[in-house]
Amino acid sequence: MATKVVIENPILRGSRQEGFLQKVATVYLDGGEEFRVMAPSKATGDALEWLKQFEVRQPTDRGDNVIRDERSGSIIQHVEVELERRKLDADIWRLGTNDDGRFYAAQICWRGHVQNANGGDFKRGEHCPQCGEAFIDSCPRCEVAIRGNATMDTAKYKLPYYCHACGNPYPWMDERLRTARELLDHDDKLTEDDRKALWADLKYVMSDPKADLVPAKKKLINFKLEKATDWVREAVLDLLAKTAAEVIKG
Repeated sequence: MATKVVIENPILRGSRQEGFLQKVATVYLDGGEEFRVMAPSKATGDALEWLKQFEVRQPTDRGDNVIRDERSGSIIQHVEVELERRKLDADIWRLGTNDDGRFYAAQICWRGHVQNANGGDFKRGEHCPQCGEAFIDSCPRCEVAIRGNATMDTAKYKLPYYCHACGNPYPWMDERLRTARELLDHDDKLTEDDRKALWADLKYVMSDPKADLVPAKKKLINFKLEKATDWVREAVLDLLAKTAAEVIKG
């Protein structure tokens, strides 16, 4: 098979843990061997700006081996080409020459603060002035550009919570879903069946708070949370209410 490059993080967020490398990409060579291209913990912004600091590792049963032979340069070059292709695609989108021409590009930080959605120019690798997180302009899962406002629409921009192409949650929604799941997982009063049932209802309500079954689902959630500890119940209900209110308002 041909060499395959899977970009994991085109925009790096940095890590507070010194020595904790950030995965930029996974590369599968012609023979099927898997390699991971890593950036330093301090790296932030456009991954292309950190090419010289990239490190190639190969996963094994005993941990990762650092690759320092000629394969390293070749693998990094494959990643560079793919990152450049993605950047070019994003630049074309921002110029308004995307396939259908119906939407501007959006630039939104990892926590959901909108920087640009109405056709203005923006640079990749910048950080949010409200929270300091990196901005993204494409879905981290499928790489499709995030839609801004429709080009003929003057209405206020509505923050999207799920990618229109692959259906996966954007980082700002994904973080809330993971928080809700972790709250349930850390409550010893809930059985595994309780957690699974609550998680299914929570995802339903948080994902589509205007759906017909939401009122009934909310009652079920309240009922099922009676088994939970007080702090978990309060935290989950507060997260649920705030997320639903923001989605509806947005």
